[in-house]
Amino acid sequence: MGTLVKQELYKLVHKRGTWLALVFMVLVQVGFAVMRQIYPKMMTVKDLAANEYIGGLLVLFIMIASTASIIAMEFQYGTIKQLLYRQYYRSQVFISKLIVLIMQLIGLQAIATGMTFGLTAILAPNFDWQQAVGTSTFWHQYWLGLAGNALVAALLLSVVLLLATWFKSNAAAIAAGFIGYFVLQVASTLLLVLISRWEWLKWNPFTMLLVGQQLTHERILAPMTHLETPIMALCTGGYALLFTLIAYLSFRKRSV
Repeated sequence: MGTLVKQELYKLVHKRGTWLALVFMVLVQVGFAVMRQIYPKMMTVKDLAANEYIGGLLVLFIMIASTASIIAMEFQYGTIKQLLYRQYYRSQVFISKLIVLIMQLIGLQAIATGMTFGLTAILAPNFDWQQAVGTSTFWHQYWLGLAGNALVAALLLSVVLLLATWFKSNAAAIAAGFIGYFVLQVASTLLLVLISRWEWLKWNPFTMLLVGQQLTHERILAPMTHLETPIMALCTGGYALLFTLIAYLSFRKRSV
C-alpha cells in the first residue's frame, strides 16, 4: 500500500496541471486582494477573509478535476493494467488514490488558508478576527465555515469519484464532475421549497450540501432544512462514505 501511495504522489507532483492549478489559485487570491485595494467600496476585507479570497471555492474546483481524472486517466491510458498485473488488489489501488486525494485536499486548503491570513495581514494589519458576528465571533465563524466546506467537499467529491468510474475519457469525467457540481448546488437550494411541503425529503443527499451554510447560519437554515446541525453533519459524512463505497464497487467491477 505504501508503494502505491508513493506512486500516486509521484504522479500528482510531476503532473503539470497540479502546479498550474496551484499557481492559478494563489494568483486569483492575490488578484482579489489587489482589487480590494483599487476598489475598496466593492468588497470588504471581512467578506474577502470569510470567503478566503475565493480560495475555498477554487480548492473545490481543483479537487473536482483531480478526483475525476485520478480514476479516468488510468483507464484512458491503460495504466490500470500495469498496476493490476503487479499483483495489487483493486481495493489497494482505490484506497491509495483516496489517500492521495485527501492529502491533496488538505494541502490545498492549508495553502488557501495561509494566503487568507497573509493577505488579510497585508490589507488590514489591525483586522480584528475576534470581532462579534451575531452571537459568535468572526474567528469562530471562519473555522466553522472551513469545517462546513470540508463536509460539502467530502460529499461532492465522493459523487465525482463515482462518476469517474463510469467514464473512460479524462475530459468527460471532469466535465461530468463540474456539471454535477452546479446541478447539485441548484437542486439543493430548490429542495428547500419542497421540504417545506414534504418534510421527509430533508433526508436526501442534496439537502446535505447546505451543511456548510447551516453551520454558520444555523438560526436561518435549520428551520428551512428541518434538520439539527449535528444530525445534518453526520448525514453528510454518512452519504460521503456511501457514495465512496459505491464508487469502489463500480471501480472493482469495471473491465480493463
